[in-house]
Amino acid sequence: MYEKVFKNETLQIFTELLSVPSPTAREELVAAKIMEYADSWGYKSEQDYAGNVVVRVKGNGKSKRVTMTASHMDEIGLVVTSVEKNGTLKVHKLGGCLPWKIGERPVEILTDKRDTIVGVTSFGAGHSQVGQNDITWDRIYIETGLTAKQLKEKGVRVGSVAVPIREFRGPTVFGDEKDPMIGAWIYDDRMGCAFQLTVLHAMKENGLVPNCDWVFAFSKQEEVKGNGIKPLTVREQPDVLVAIDGGPFFHGGSITWEGGPVILTKDKLADYSLDVILALQKAAKAANLDLQYSVTDVAYTDASLAMQSGGPMRIGYMGYTKGNSHGYELMRYSMLKKYFDLFYSFVKTFEP
Repeated sequence: MYEKVFKNETLQIFTELLSVPSPTAREELVAAKIMEYADSWGYKSEQDYAGNVVVRVKGNGKSKRVTMTASHMDEIGLVVTSVEKNGTLKVHKLGGCLPWKIGERPVEILTDKRDTIVGVTSFGAGHSQVGQNDITWDRIYIETGLTAKQLKEKGVRVGSVAVPIREFRGPTVFGDEKDPMIGAWIYDDRMGCAFQLTVLHAMKENGLVPNCDWVFAFSKQEEVKGNGIKPLTVREQPDVLVAIDGGPFFHGGSITWEGGPVILTKDKLADYSLDVILALQKAAKAANLDLQYSVTDVAYTDASLAMQSGGPMRIGYMGYTKGNSHGYELMRYSMLKKYFDLFYSFVKTFEP
């Protein structure tokens, strides 16, 4: 019924990236897959000492400036705060994770031995908590079925991180056959990485050369205030940085499922550069796309974080429309094409 959906290259790449865990500070498995994709198409991917991945594309010389597009490799999750004597693990949020988004489910805990063990998040017996409706971090823990000694032997400690197991992550396709919903834990921001890879592949296949040198960046630790993009942009000094990430339905906003990609114009940390917004409008017009616009005072992006640390001089943001942010996130199938078309058109037309 949904055969066409699973033939989409971006979704195929995303699904492959979804096959491995990538919590903040443990992005190495996703990084390896990204480099494998890029290298297989004839690019020479690089990884810096911080763990960020970059793919460089030489421009045609029309502009001497450098543009960087960046998606982050890390995902939200859980961090162990205490290993109890009975082998249960007390946990807290890693990045912007919320306890009511996690719920009770199997998770995999990444160990110091670079493997994983499975546990189950728990809030305790429902029968003994009738009338208690608060869902807070002090009530959640992970049952591991192991003793504290066994956990230590396996490389689990305070500071170990966990995410939902692969079988839960999706993607799940449902709804209208013509334009179904696609759900997954979690788009943020493997989907941005998948879009960057799909554009890189199309550029190689079509012989597209941008108007300036272009750096496709895949950053670490965005979910903890951009600890990957900050040193990367300070070193690379791109003139323009455009974040490639989701465009959530912020409360009070006017974003719709039927609309085009989302252009963020202001966030908690910065106002986005008018010249870049106008260039995205030009790219959208060339691709026969409508855009949606958004502002927020509660979130930030790799772009605004990098600007605050002295990296790029101008910033922009391209968002793929998504619902259920920081949970089992949702997207319309049609957004896969809309967003790719905008991104590809932007690379083709932008001249900073």
